[in-house]
Amino acid sequence: MTAEEQKAAEEEIIRFQQENPDYWGDQDENGIDITRLRENLSLTPTQRLRKMDAGRNAIHWMRNVRANNPLR
Repeated sequence: MTAEEQKAAEEEIIRFQQENPDYWGDQDENGIDITRLRENLSLTPTQRLRKMDAGRNAIHWMRNVRANNPLR
């Protein structure tokens, strides 16, 4: 992606956010996703660790796929 394409993409994202302020759900004044925070706090510590571990495993899998099948 060229610098010009990157700038255009960023401007499009900003425009979308301004036109659809409720799209991202409940947020505090810092932009923190309150919905996601509440969801995570409703889980037990064990459930949170399992969720985090599943995410970490997904990242490792994606990195492995990328390392073995580089895009050209």
